Amino acid sequence: MEISRFREILGQPLVNGESERDWGALEARSGVTLPDDYKAFVTAYGPGCLNDQLYLFHPRAMGGDDGLRLESLWEQSSYAYSELSQNAPEMYPYAVHPAPGGCIPVARSTSGNCVFVAPPRGDGGSWSVVLDMGQWMHLPMSFTDFLWAALRGELEVPLIEGEPTFQPVGSVEP
Repeated sequence: MEISRFREILGQPLVNGESERDWGALEARSGVTLPDDYKAFVTAYGPGCLNDQLYLFHPRAMGGDDGLRLESLWEQSSYAYSELSQNAPEMYPYAVHPAPGGCIPVARSTSGNCVFVAPPRGDGGSWSVVLDMGQWMHLPMSFTDFLWAALRGELEVPLIEGEPTFQPVGSVEP
């Protein structure tokens, strides 16, 4: 989905950064190449909160209590899901990054639910979205298709409710 479509419901992008500058170092350090549509959205809008309900993290977000630095989310999620899945593996059907082939956390709701992008399975596969909302859900769609459907109230699960808004949180490193 074209990022320009989000202007209809979220307004003009606030950061409109440079994709290579935002993602190059992170992808080199982690060995993970994230989906282009996800990177384009986060590069354009930056770290922030959708509808006061879903926090989006950015690779160059400032650290600290107000920061939404993507690598911080990865560290927290990796530790938490590793510990939880050891105690109750049947409740955690998806591996989480940095586990090989693991889902990569990209957003978290104010109620603690997590949104992941899932790497393609096999040759020619596509990235998809996985939600942990107490129950795990696999959504065979791209990140921007997921976000568009969530903001328009078209998902089976009400992850984001109300009129679409985007509020920046913190800032991006220069």
